[in-house]
Amino acid sequence: MKPTRKKAALRGLLESLHNPGRLRAVSTGLMLLVGYAGIYMPLSARIDETARSLNKERKRQDLCCQVECLRAQVDKFAARLPGKTDSNEWVQYLLGGIRKFPLHMLALDSGVTQRVGPYEGVVFHVEVEGAFRDLDLFLHWLETNQRLFRVDAVKIVPARGSENRVMMQLALLGLKS
Repeated sequence: MKPTRKKAALRGLLESLHNPGRLRAVSTGLMLLVGYAGIYMPLSARIDETARSLNKERKRQDLCCQVECLRAQVDKFAARLPGKTDSNEWVQYLLGGIRKFPLHMLALDSGVTQRVGPYEGVVFHVEVEGAFRDLDLFLHWLETNQRLFRVDAVKIVPARGSENRVMMQLALLGLKS
């Protein structure tokens, strides 16, 4: 009995396919199933691998762009980094800068050389006295001279015994290559 029921159901299904609308729906479903099983599934692994490779290469490209930007930044200030100089030459350079202004130098101490990233830095502790305007001009000179100075600390106090003069204590770091 069961084989006749199956045959009858199959005949009923085949007869229903004589309807053009149902035939289109069934053939479209079969084509989608064949396309998914025959095309997408075999290529799915390759698509995932290509996507991972693309992400990896994009990260590499971003890193290369960052390195290029950093190199361009270094090229901008490379001329301001002196080559083989010692602390004595730095002291002479700093004294020459102070002499350009009507300032009275109270102290100039050269500290220990320290590493600042890929560069070396010469540490200075400077105390100068003068008019506030002259101290401002001296700080401006530190920012715009041919060498790279970083002002780590500034302390300004009124000078003893003088009304229009102030004393400035600086902690400087001069970069060299």
